[in-house]
Amino acid sequence: MKRFLAVLACLLWLLPAARPATVDPAGLWTGSLQTPNGETALVVNLHRDGDKWAAELDVPAQGVSELPLNNVKVDGAAVSFSMPGPGDPSFQGKLAADGKSLAGNFDAGGASLPLEFKWKSEARAVAKAASNTGDVQVLEGVWEGALDVQGNQLRLRFHFNKNADGSLTGTLDSIDQGANGLPIGAISRTGDTIKLDVKTVGGSYEGTLNKDHNSLTGNWSQGGQSFPLTLTLKQPEKKG
Repeated sequence: MKRFLAVLACLLWLLPAARPATVDPAGLWTGSLQTPNGETALVVNLHRDGDKWAAELDVPAQGVSELPLNNVKVDGAAVSFSMPGPGDPSFQGKLAADGKSLAGNFDAGGASLPLEFKWKSEARAVAKAASNTGDVQVLEGVWEGALDVQGNQLRLRFHFNKNADGSLTGTLDSIDQGANGLPIGAISRTGDTIKLDVKTVGGSYEGTLNKDHNSLTGNWSQGGQSFPLTLTLKQPEKKG
């Protein structure tokens, strides 16, 4: 009997130690950031994208929807990501053992604020970019312009790239606000009228293309306001 118990003890010693199951952090998370200007509600959609993690941010009060987050990392219970914008905003947090809360800090511009998210539901499906409408390939390249907002110049840069299938995708940089790579959704053309939808920031642009196809004159709309915006096609630098 003693020999049997000794053998059993050896077998148990050889078994791998039981490890607590890692809670899956994927889901729709809601939280509120307390700032000197009041409370700002945030929604983060955290999910797998193939073999990596991805996330999008909603800020309902600012009309921001499905803004892609950068450097999304999940390491055990640790979750972190960064956001486009001035001050290099980022979040580092830890998932609770029950998987229902994600608490940490929001850092930006040298300041740090506590931020806790609560799990709301399963991660939502990410909508595919709207297809092009009309002959929009003429936009391929980099377009630049500036908004005059109460005397402040805000430089904008639009990037349009042609895909292998001939379609066009675009991103927007708000240079002075430090927000780069904002995805452009719908890109359409009717006659010489170009329309662009930047859903992530609740903005849109409508302009008229000139006969040389190197200038757009129109208006940028966002938050119920409209601002004149002329975009000019930037000529690529000559090499050699």
